[in-house]
Amino acid sequence: MRFVKMITCCSLLLLTACAGQKTASAPSPSSEDYVEISNPGFTMSADQPATIWVPRRYVDSGVPRGGELVKKGYEQVRGTSQAAPFGAPQAAPQAPGTVMAAQQAPTRSVPQPAVAPLPIKSRIAVLESGENGLLLPLMDQLRNCAAGVVLDPAQTAFLAKYSTVASPAERAAFALRLQQEYGATVAVFVAAPDQAAPGKTLQGEIYDAMGGGLVRTVTAVIPPYAAADATARDAALGRALASVGEKVREVVALLPWYGKVAAVEGDRAYINAGKEAGLKMGQLLRVYHGGKVVAGLGFAPGERIAVLEVAGFIGTNGAYGVVKEGKGVQANDLVAIE
Repeated sequence: MRFVKMITCCSLLLLTACAGQKTASAPSPSSEDYVEISNPGFTMSADQPATIWVPRRYVDSGVPRGGELVKKGYEQVRGTSQAAPFGAPQAAPQAPGTVMAAQQAPTRSVPQPAVAPLPIKSRIAVLESGENGLLLPLMDQLRNCAAGVVLDPAQTAFLAKYSTVASPAERAAFALRLQQEYGATVAVFVAAPDQAAPGKTLQGEIYDAMGGGLVRTVTAVIPPYAAADATARDAALGRALASVGEKVREVVALLPWYGKVAAVEGDRAYINAGKEAGLKMGQLLRVYHGGKVVAGLGFAPGERIAVLEVAGFIGTNGAYGVVKEGKGVQANDLVAIE
C-alpha cells in the first residue's frame, strides 16, 4: 500500500509540474486543445495553483485524477497480488489510458440437480431376466438418480429362487409377494431380449407392487462400442441403463407412496420407512386398514383409521410414530403421506 501511495504522489506531482505553467492564463493557441481542471495537487501543497490546464485528450480518454488515481493504483496492485478463485472468469487486459470499469465479484455456479428430489422414496426391488450383468449396474443408476430406496438384491434373489417369473402375469404375482415379504412398492424387471450388444435394446418392466400390475415398459438402445473392449462395453451399457433408470424414476414419481406398520407396542407404531425414505420428525402419516386392487387402475387403500406423528427413527430406514387421531392401529396396516 505504501508503494502505491508513493507511485500515486509522484504521478500527481509530475502531472502538476507539467501543467502548472499554464495556470495564469489560457494557453496560447497550438496544435493541441487544452482545458482547465481542478488541480489534484492543490490539497497536498498550499503553493500549488487551484486549477491547471491539461490537454483535452487527457479528459476525453479518461485519465484518472486525484482520489481516482489512488483507487486505480490500489486496484491494479491488488489485482496482481491476489489470484482469482479457480474457475472464475479472468478480466480482459485494459488498454493504456482507458478507465477501468468497476469489477463485479465473481459468482460461483452452484450445481443444480437434474430433477427435483422426490418427497418420499419408494422401496424398489430390481430383478434381471437373463444373464447379461445388468442387475447391479441398474441398481447403481437408480441410486444415482434418487429413484428410491433399492432393496438388497439378496432378498429378491432368495424369493425368486422359489418363484416362476417367465410371463407378465407371473411377474405381477411376484411383485405382490415382494410387497408382502419386504415392503416393496415397485418391482423392476430388466432384460436384454436380444443380448447386450451394440445397437440392441435394453428393456425394463415396471410393476406396481401394491396393485400387482404392469405400469409401463421402458427401453433404451445400447450405443456403439468396440466389441473386444470390455471398458467400452461397460460404459455403453452404463449410458443405456442410465436412460432406463431415469424413466423408472419418472414412473415411480407418479405412483402413490405407502409404508407398512411392522409392529405395535403400546402407543407406538413401528413402520418400515425412515430417514432413508425421506420421513421427517413430526411428519403426519395416514393409517389405512386393508385395501383392494381395482382392475386396470391399481391399489386403493381401505378405511382410514388413524393419523400417526413420526416421533423417532430406527436404523437407516425405520421409524416409529405415536397416534394423534383415531385408534386400532395394527401390524400390516398401511401408512401414507398426510
